[in-house]
Amino acid sequence: MKNIEKHNAFSGKMMAQLADLVDKLECIVKGETNSREEDELTALILTGDGNTFCSGLDTNVAKDHILTSENGSKMSALMQDTLFRFSQLPLISIASIEGYALGGGAEITTACDHRCISETAKIRFVQIKMGTTPGWGGGSRLINIVGTTQALRIMGASVLLTGQQAIDLRFADVLAKGKSAINKSIEYLDPYIYFSSHKEGDSITDRKRNPVRAVRGIKSIIARANNYDVQNEFLRWEHKLFRNYWGQNENIEAIVGHSKKKK
Repeated sequence: MKNIEKHNAFSGKMMAQLADLVDKLECIVKGETNSREEDELTALILTGDGNTFCSGLDTNVAKDHILTSENGSKMSALMQDTLFRFSQLPLISIASIEGYALGGGAEITTACDHRCISETAKIRFVQIKMGTTPGWGGGSRLINIVGTTQALRIMGASVLLTGQQAIDLRFADVLAKGKSAINKSIEYLDPYIYFSSHKEGDSITDRKRNPVRAVRGIKSIIARANNYDVQNEFLRWEHKLFRNYWGQNENIEAIVGHSKKKK
């Protein structure tokens, strides 16, 4: 994700680019590519450019283009679909979190299989402060990660989670201590890609890759473990709530007020 001037806040163009990227990844896993490197893809890292993961939706874009309930509904539908398809890919994913993951940015982290967070990073579901509910499918995914009680607290009280707190709540899987989150993420994904014999003296060149089809197959099992119908029902309910709240007075006031602060 790249929009450094706005802390990687999502614009409409970025939403379209993310959807296009998922389209490409779906083609790769279907074997619709002539690239050997792409054919061997088993894992990926999702991160933000610079020192911030993602600050959510760009409120200036929201104020100018997505302030109505109808447009908010279209935006929600696109991001729900994109992130759901991303989560279902037979590729093992990790969100590498530096700086802030706020609002929609926090929702994006939940679409990954794992989360690696730096000690100084902060995660916060700020939707309630914007007069709305999660609109990108992050609510139901958060419940699957931390359970109903903690999910209610994290979303309903808009709790600010530090790196260690995210680990303690099992929201994040690994804490990057003394190194960057991206380097720790690479290290964390390594056993998925390479088989470790744990033999002393083994060099990197001696390591054997895990079979690509097997790794993708195992991820497919996890992706399909939850009933599709139940997942889609949750997403439809989240979308309906978001559509009802987005573009209402409380939401408009919050968006306009937030965009003024950024100027």
